[in-house]
Amino acid sequence: MARIKGLWGLLAGVDDPSVREDLALVATAIQVHFANRVVHERAVVEFMSIRFRWTGSKTRRRLDSLVELGVLRCTRDLADNWTKVFEVVDRPAVPAALAVELGA
Repeated sequence: MARIKGLWGLLAGVDDPSVREDLALVATAIQVHFANRVVHERAVVEFMSIRFRWTGSKTRRRLDSLVELGVLRCTRDLADNWTKVFEVVDRPAVPAALAVELGA
């Protein structure tokens, strides 16, 4: 349950309620549907498209926002160095903007 508290704590800082709701939906879908494994961007886009009728660009924007907030970690697939791979961060890291400010 600590992961959920961390997620809601980070999302509380998002001002727009519709964006906050979308971010929570994507993060929860990844935690539940793709539990305990890394997930390719294409799989998340397909899932959100089928389940919630979202466009690919909307899902990609929400994934990028979750990475900026520190909820997800984004890496590149070693096989082709093109495909983005996401995983849920157990303990949210320092947000990217704060890390740059701190010199990390």
